[in-house]
Amino acid sequence: MLGRRLLVLFAVLLGLTALVTSLAPRPTVTRPGVAQVTPTVTATPARTDAATTSRRVVATMSADPGRPRATIHARVGDVLALTVRGNVLDDVEIEAAGKVVPIDTGSPARFELLLDRRGELRVDLVDAERLIGVVEVSPPRS
Repeated sequence: MLGRRLLVLFAVLLGLTALVTSLAPRPTVTRPGVAQVTPTVTATPARTDAATTSRRVVATMSADPGRPRATIHARVGDVLALTVRGNVLDDVEIEAAGKVVPIDTGSPARFELLLDRRGELRVDLVDAERLIGVVEVSPPRS
């Protein structure tokens, strides 16, 4: 009986502690009497060299059977925003990038890739084992 009373007393004290801490005002971040330094924001000028500029390549491919293979041209450093649409239930894979995204009639597959090396990226349907397009990545402009 004494053990139960102690547990109830402990639970009531724990509840009161939680109530008091939730109602107490939050401590201020700054201590009174201490000078605070306000950080200043300075803009860093961006480089505008032709060799370092990248662009966003937005492209759409069709995964429907009978459509010709699409070819997308891009350069190293570009960002590829690829949408694959089609009336198929499958997975779209860009193996060189390690990406697999499902595709359905009302839900296209979407990829966002930073193209960091030259070469070809195959865009395949996994279950149908069919190539639907190629992304050709050429060297950056010099």
